[in-house]
Amino acid sequence: MSMTQVAFLKKADLPTKAEIENIINGLGYDFKILDDFENFYGIDGIECSINGEKTFFEVYFNNPTEITNESDFIKKDLTDQDTAVSFIWGADFAAGASIGLISVALIDKSKALIYYLDDEIAYSKEMLLADTPEFLKELEKQKKYSEQNKNREPKVYPKKKGLLDRIKDIFK
Repeated sequence: MSMTQVAFLKKADLPTKAEIENIINGLGYDFKILDDFENFYGIDGIECSINGEKTFFEVYFNNPTEITNESDFIKKDLTDQDTAVSFIWGADFAAGASIGLISVALIDKSKALIYYLDDEIAYSKEMLLADTPEFLKELEKQKKYSEQNKNREPKVYPKKKGLLDRIKDIFK
């Protein structure tokens, strides 16, 4: 299952890669965009790390009407935004945290309007900042679970006997 969060903003106000990193690092997170680009436009994905955890998610740039044609609840909020930036990711807590923090940077730098399309939620900066520690807490749980189970021997269950094997056992 993939999730989609969209930022609506003016293309002229898009921040650079360095501005995004500086805003997020200023919030107290260790955030790096690992891709080689300067301008945050026309890219098709972002590989980044949040607090040392690498992740990747897709990024699409569209005309806002391409999004609002399928999401009427957004139309009433839009005024002069000429660009929609869609972030698409799967069940990856590092990606969720990173997208939330990039969205905060887009709000700060570009006055972006942020929406989570799957649940038709409009996000404020405060909501995004409140969600980030939750994503990171779940990421830590996931890491601990993986580390605990990596040295564990896999359980081996005896093979269930089929009908033919049980009949053979009768005639032994």
